[in-house]
Amino acid sequence: MRYKSPISEHIFIFPFSWKSSSQLPERLFYPHVELKGKSFDHLKQWQVHYSTIEDDQDYNEFVYFYKPIRSALYTFEKEPIIVRNYVFKHLDETQFFKIHIKEQLFLLDIKQIRLKLYKTGIGLLSFELLNHHYLQLEEIEAINSFSKMIYPPILPLEKARNEWFPESVSMRLNKETYIEELFTADYYKESLTISPLIMFILGDPFVCKEKEKSYNRIVIEPILGNQMFCCCIYQSPILVDAIEKGEVAQERLERFMTLNKKMSYSATSSYIKNDYSIYGINRFMLLCVTKEWLEGKLYNQLVTLVLMQRATLLSLSTEIARISTLPKYALSEAISSIYEIYIQFINQLYFKEVTEEGEGARIYEELTKSFKIEEELKQLNFEVDEVHEYATLVEQAASNMKVQLLTIAGAALVLPSFVTGFFGMNIFKEEALHWWEHKQVILWLNSYVLLPTLVVTAFCIWTKRKHMKYFVMKLLLISLFLMSMIVTIKYGCGL
Repeated sequence: MRYKSPISEHIFIFPFSWKSSSQLPERLFYPHVELKGKSFDHLKQWQVHYSTIEDDQDYNEFVYFYKPIRSALYTFEKEPIIVRNYVFKHLDETQFFKIHIKEQLFLLDIKQIRLKLYKTGIGLLSFELLNHHYLQLEEIEAINSFSKMIYPPILPLEKARNEWFPESVSMRLNKETYIEELFTADYYKESLTISPLIMFILGDPFVCKEKEKSYNRIVIEPILGNQMFCCCIYQSPILVDAIEKGEVAQERLERFMTLNKKMSYSATSSYIKNDYSIYGINRFMLLCVTKEWLEGKLYNQLVTLVLMQRATLLSLSTEIARISTLPKYALSEAISSIYEIYIQFINQLYFKEVTEEGEGARIYEELTKSFKIEEELKQLNFEVDEVHEYATLVEQAASNMKVQLLTIAGAALVLPSFVTGFFGMNIFKEEALHWWEHKQVILWLNSYVLLPTLVVTAFCIWTKRKHMKYFVMKLLLISLFLMSMIVTIKYGCGL
């Protein structure tokens, strides 16, 4: 039976990291530069969405957030790009969504599909679905299992399906386009491969495999595991009353919130109650069970902010680990690129408060606690400081080497300068133009230039380190010194 008004709304948000295969050196991390490129204005399946105020809902959502937060959520024309917003441009009235799980088939409407790309190299793909058919808690739970479909959490698939992994998922986007995911990939060869259904929705130029990488492609990777975040609003006055009276066990709610039938009871979720709704919050789901349908009160934008922050922190930490393995000559420039993104993230995308509305402020606070944003930020600060200190040491070592070379050169020239000053600058006046043809000049260069240079060089760089490089260097210096001494003793110094 189809009900006129929605019974539940489900928004599934898939966070991922992205990198554009542009002409920038691969060792550098400059997504904020890449995002300004014209290619991001013309993604094949996406329409750029600029925010405007056209009705009451637009206005209410706009003024709900503090001014700095709006720039982190919306794209405005002729303003600096912090985030690019897109809507899927191929949906029509024939659309539908089906999920097959536990021998049941669930049919939902596709309200919208959205995409956000942030300047920190993070993307958020959102599926907004409406349920007009299913009333029971178990049915809502089954629909929410779509959040687990990025890739199987465990093999074999039969074991995964015991933990609410779908049998199949299909979508009709328009009259011409129908896609279905049956989970038949060879997961031994292509582990952690993003579902083809998701990649089809993203379309060109997005790819999820390095081997598919070529110029003008955007390579993406899951950043928070195999599970999408689920925002769910469920209208059920009966369930709200049952929860308030204690007729629904806390363990049952926890299993619903984590989509895990077999978990042992552990209170990992936070709950917020008011006169007509109960909110459940953890790192997998924002659930609102309500007596009345709350249009526009799902707080999915709050989830967007927290997911973006958490994903950015993980992405920057991964980049720091990657650049720490780069050659020393490339380290300083790579760290500068990371530090630039880090500073912009702190100033433009990290917020402790986002709204003055009490309920929304509390939900945002609980979300940040669930994702441990403060702890992750402190850890990232530590990593940034450590790698910056390492880069400083590398630069100091390089600078010391240059000073050392200049010292060697200056010291090596002391003796030739003294000899030419003592005997006069014209001792080889006639032979200077063709010095390689005159034995006396060559002997003089050997005794008063080469030999002192070798002695000073050996004195400055001699070390006790037991390494093949230093052993070869010592052997070469000793060999050249002995050859120079033999020539000086046998043939004289040229004067």
